[in-house]
Formats: sequence, C-alpha cells, structure tokens
Amino acid sequence: MRFFEDLKIVALTQGWVGPLATRILSDLGANMVRVERAFTPGGNYGNRTLFPPRNDITGEVWNRNIYFTVRNAGTRSAMIDLGQEEGRALVRRLISEADAVVENFMPGVVARLGFDFKELHEQFPHLILLHLSGFGQTGPNAFRPANGMTMEPASGVPTVTGYHGEGPTKTGQTWVDPYSGLHGTAALIAALIHRDRTGEGQIIDVSMQEATLPVLESQFADYQRNGRHQTRDGNRRPGMVRGAYPCAGDDDWVAISLRDEAEWQAFCRASGHEAWLDDPRFGDAASRTEHHDALDELIAAWTRERDKFEIAALLQAAGAPAGPILKADEVIADPHLAAREFFDDLKIGDFGRVPIQRYLPAKFDGAAVPAKGPAPDLGADTDAVLAELGLSAAEIEDLHERRVADRASDLQSDPIAREGTQLPFEDYEEMGSVLRIDRDYAPKPL
Repeated sequence: MRFFEDLKIVALTQGWVGPLATRILSDLGANMVRVERAFTPGGNYGNRTLFPPRNDITGEVWNRNIYFTVRNAGTRSAMIDLGQEEGRALVRRLISEADAVVENFMPGVVARLGFDFKELHEQFPHLILLHLSGFGQTGPNAFRPANGMTMEPASGVPTVTGYHGEGPTKTGQTWVDPYSGLHGTAALIAALIHRDRTGEGQIIDVSMQEATLPVLESQFADYQRNGRHQTRDGNRRPGMVRGAYPCAGDDDWVAISLRDEAEWQAFCRASGHEAWLDDPRFGDAASRTEHHDALDELIAAWTRERDKFEIAALLQAAGAPAGPILKADEVIADPHLAAREFFDDLKIGDFGRVPIQRYLPAKFDGAAVPAKGPAPDLGADTDAVLAELGLSAAEIEDLHERRVADRASDLQSDPIAREGTQLPFEDYEEMGSVLRIDRDYAPKPL
C-alpha cells in the first residue's frame, strides 16, 4: 500500500516525534531523504549511537542501533555539512525538488540553519512544511526546550496518574512523542489532499502540548461541569473492580477490569469464589469500591498461585475482562502478533537481524504496510542524493574531499568519533535498563 511513491520528502528530524512521522510516510511509499550532519569529532549522532548493543563500539557502530532502525526504517541518509554555506545550498536545492519538509528542532533552529519556512513557502508555493515542536511556533512558551518527559507534565497528565495520597507520577514511556508524531503525519496527509485540490502547499505547526491535551477529555469535562479536579487513584475507577495482580513467575502480572455486576458475577464464578457474591462488603458497586483494598488482597491471593496466561484465558472465556501483562520478549513472541505479521525482520548493520515493530499497523483491504527496508547506514545515500541533484561524480568527490558531504566510511577510522559513541554502561546497567533491552532484542545471526 505505497500510496505516496511519487512524493519526495526531506527529513530534518531527531529524537522520536519527527522520525515517527517520517517513518510512517516512508512506509506509505515516500522517498524519504534524511539529512544527517557531516563528520563531527566526538559526535554521538543521536539515536544512531544511543545504547550501542552490548556497548560495543567496534565495527559499524553508527549502523547497528535498534532505536534508530525502528524510527527510520526504509528511509535514506545523506550526510551534508549544514555548518558550511555550500552544504546549506545543497540542502536548499534538495528542498526545492521536494514535496514536503519535516523538522522537529526547537523553534528558530532551522531558520538559523538557513531554512526559514516562510521564505521557502514563498519561493516554492507547492511545498508542505511541517514543524513539530513542544509548545508550537508561536506563543510565550514557544522557545522553551521540550521533550516527551516535559511535555507530559505540560499537558496535565501527571495530575491524574499515580496513587491516592501520593504525588504526580509520570507514565513509564515518553508516549507523547509518538502520539504527537501521529498528529503530524495526519496533518501532512491532510495538507497533501489540500494541495491536490488547490496546488498550494502549507506551513503546518504541531504542538506536542496541544496534541496531548485531548487525552484529558474527561478531566476537563468534570472540571467544567462540576468545578472539581479528579484525583490520583492508580488503576481504580469508582464502581469498578480494577487492578494489576501478581501471578506465579518472575515479575508476572495479570490485569483485571470488571465494569459492572454481570462481569463481577462472571469473575467470582470463574475463579471459584461464589461465596464473594454473598459477602456484604462486595454486595454492590459502591460497596466494592469502599472495600477495594480487601478485595485486592483476596484476588491477589488467588492470582499469585497461577499462570497469568491461564488466568486471562479462564476469565475471558467466562466474560470477565482480563489480560496478561506482557514483557518485551513476550510481545515479540506473541503468536497473535505473529499471525498478523506485526513485526518485520530487518537487518541492523553488522549486528544481526531483529524483529522491528510496524509504525503503521493498519491493513488496507487485508494488506499490511511493512517497512520498505532497514534503516539506512550513515551516509549510505549521500552520493545518490547528490547525483539526483545533477552533480557529476567529480563534483561529488570534491565535496567529500572538502568535507561538505560525508560517507559513513569517513568516520569509521576516526577514534575520537568512535569513542564519542560509548555510554557509561555501568550506570545504565545499575538502572536495570540496558541488560533488559539487550536480552529482549538479541539478534539472529546474519
């Protein structure tokens, strides 16, 4: 389903929010040219070198990162030095031939690099220019630094995440980035439809803060109707029996959510606790809410001796909503996701083959949208992109000699650049993150 095979898009992106949007557009067929900075001594090249597998900085260290692969599968990589006017001129030529440009730097950065979107729009009226930033391009907070960690509080989400009597708790993942990236993708597709009808491009301004606010819909409505702020109650909701309960196994849990009387009765019968139906503490929804602590202890005593998958299957069959809480390795091995072909088996540099999740899981008339291919090696497409601009082989080689453009091979032998990719592995190991990532994403041999 490569709907956008005729489109050329220039990506000036970093982190997650921008690359998520460009990855989806690439999956849909767009010729996505990612402009990456030229050689910088000690440079870590963003997600390319974040968490190098096993902290190994030998070999193709810039081409084996799983984070980068997931976010940039199927794109192209051109290394051009934006610090030189000649490099900026090359990127402007590239932009002039493109259908769209996507960037997610702080407001003002791309303009300082020589790519003012208002000027580009005046020069090339067909262009669609997408800004993705924390607070948007205008307003008193526009120039504040932003990332997923800070945007979640800025949207107000932590006011309702956490536990009763405790302070706000950030959710475990910086989901604001992919959530906002989806808004950017949708906006760019809408602008493409507008251009097909009118011939006119547009400048799109997506604020991560604003993209996130709709998730608090019920909290806003409660305040507007009743003048009250909802409290932090963990997994609980009034009138429901809800929670994550420990199971047999190493850090294994099952989620149970009983929304009404019918589901409560189904749960009691399926779990073999019909006596709870006659317990006055649990006689109705209000009573169960009042005595939720006692009920949690009883449920946990039952789940703790059982396998999470067996519990979920038993309760689901009885009509009581439940699901096993899957770890990363269990998600990757999930037979349901395998049947739906959710993962693409992609090569990562010289490291191995790894299952990579799809960023666009929709199926069109039953057909999936797999990644077009692996993420590009650093600078792998520099020469091809420059040749597409009409430069001769001699001109391209001259650019390389003067470091206006680069190939990954220009970095591989540089010890300063290589050492800049190594992380304080012991610190991440102590936090418990690196080894978990390593084990779950162990590659298959090439």
